[in-house]
Amino acid sequence: MISVGIFAKPPRPGFVKTRLIPDIGANKAARVYRYCLEYTLAVARQSGLDYQLYLSDSSDDEMFQDEEHCVQKGEDLGVRMFNALKDMLDSNADGAIIIGSDCLDLSTRHLQRAAQVLADHELVLVPAVDGGYALMGCSRVNPELFRHVSWSSDQVLNQTIANAGKLNYRVSLLETVRDIDTLQDLEHYPELLALIASS
Repeated sequence: MISVGIFAKPPRPGFVKTRLIPDIGANKAARVYRYCLEYTLAVARQSGLDYQLYLSDSSDDEMFQDEEHCVQKGEDLGVRMFNALKDMLDSNADGAIIIGSDCLDLSTRHLQRAAQVLADHELVLVPAVDGGYALMGCSRVNPELFRHVSWSSDQVLNQTIANAGKLNYRVSLLETVRDIDTLQDLEHYPELLALIASS
């Protein structure tokens, strides 16, 4: 069994897609985020894998009412990711995958391929154009994997791979995708441009 954890934030204006706010405003940025999160949930459902939401904080938003969810645990992103992966692996999963909620390039094929790769790799990553990654999967997890990673920088992927090398992990990289952080990213997705133009 492979488990998928979706890292997400409640889609409240002013708290999500903050790098977009100077260009399109807090309400439109929140609309973009909600669209991406709904897309991500649909991908997870269609993958056939078990999944649950790991929210940054509690929320009574109606979009979460029918979804299994819990609140992330930890002071920084690395600790929160480690705790979520460990929770899934401790629940008798053969592998655990974490994805974000702002990547329209991520598909069911990525999830299914990552699940297959974990049969003979300790780590699978879907690199992102910005130097991070949109998916991380582990068949075993060690807190050292997340040490000395400059989160939100263009070194996240390289530093994670370096940590994996020190742990003697077998690593598989799938094809690179684009996540959505800036106005330039939005321009690659006509559906998002139409969304903000109509609101």
